[in-house]
Amino acid sequence: MTTADTPTLDELKNKTTALCNTDYFRDVILRHCPGLPNSTAGNDAPLVTEIHPADQMLNHSLQHHLDANAALSQYYNVGLQQFSAAQQILELLYPEGRDKLTMLDFACGYGRLLRFMSQYLPRHNLYAAEIQAGALAYVKETFKVSTIASHGAAEDFQPPMQYDVIWVASLFSHLPKTLFRDWLARLHQSLSPEGVLCFSVHDACLVPEGHEFPTDEGYLFWPQSENADLDTSLYGTTYVNETFVRNMIESVCGAGQTYYRIPRALAHEQDIYVVAGGVGCDLSALKNFRRGPWGWVDERTLSAGGELYLRGWAASVDDGPLEHIHITVNGQQVACPSGKTREDVARVFADSRLASSGWEFRYQLPKNVTRARVEVSASTERNEHALLYTGDLYRPTPESHTPNAAPGSLLSRLWQRLRSH
Repeated sequence: MTTADTPTLDELKNKTTALCNTDYFRDVILRHCPGLPNSTAGNDAPLVTEIHPADQMLNHSLQHHLDANAALSQYYNVGLQQFSAAQQILELLYPEGRDKLTMLDFACGYGRLLRFMSQYLPRHNLYAAEIQAGALAYVKETFKVSTIASHGAAEDFQPPMQYDVIWVASLFSHLPKTLFRDWLARLHQSLSPEGVLCFSVHDACLVPEGHEFPTDEGYLFWPQSENADLDTSLYGTTYVNETFVRNMIESVCGAGQTYYRIPRALAHEQDIYVVAGGVGCDLSALKNFRRGPWGWVDERTLSAGGELYLRGWAASVDDGPLEHIHITVNGQQVACPSGKTREDVARVFADSRLASSGWEFRYQLPKNVTRARVEVSASTERNEHALLYTGDLYRPTPESHTPNAAPGSLLSRLWQRLRSH
């Protein structure tokens, strides 16, 4: 693709905004989020699907994929799975009285989780903290939650209350060691005695090939990240092992402090650690946590002759390969069988079961049809869903060229996806 063919970031943003604002897209998201109340689509505060134009998570994906459909699908795939993870932890640990829980989404960004959580829990019990003033103002106005300004130094963060649940996605996965310790201490102090602190990290197994992880220290930090608006000395990319995290928890929260590690619980990549507010709290119910299905559409093309071609993978880290995936083209749903060889998937997830998680799909459009509205979904028998891809593909003309294939190997795309969480 030549430079002249490359869409600008603004052009890509305009495409994502146009798709977000359609009834079609809102319906797709609601169907992939069965955990929301059935009345969500018709209440007086419907699910907000539009994304703020400054959201770094979407913009990073747009710049990587150069494809509005792929970037938007990735953004929501991660967002839906994060909500499922948070929802499961709440329901497993608090089977009753969740409507009375107070929850703080710390380092909330532009509200990728809050758009769903504000439909699930009473909004007057939801709080958001963020260091970016523009993002904080946006989530307050859009999702109608209370907000608290965060700071670069943990000691400057002085919340007015203690919270039953503090959720921290993709912050500790970016912190240098001193800030890791400081924020772990400060946020644990902000918990109610019966509460839980949930935070995600990059485990050492995710260190890219060619880089050595210092096992004895249990910690590796690089001063770079997907968020160009933050100081890289304060917000880079961090990898840890469980020994490091356990020692940190015991050091700042007290010896014998109860915690539970859920490997690959956030977007099938980051581990989630759940730390109890008080010593002796029972977190064993989290053994029933499920990650749900996952996957990606590696290739997506529509030829001038009208042949739609899709190729990708789908699996469940919990259960192994899926028998099939669901593909909808212009309203017609087809069950596409899985089972093709994908040794790269098995290698990335260190799970030999996933070597047969590949799939391939071809579909011929009628001669007079120029658009293929595509939806690709993975699901399990437990009613767990993952949105792998959605969007419109158009037959190319001599004057147009649209990038369709995701660049790079699965390993390089996984690295990119880690940086977009």
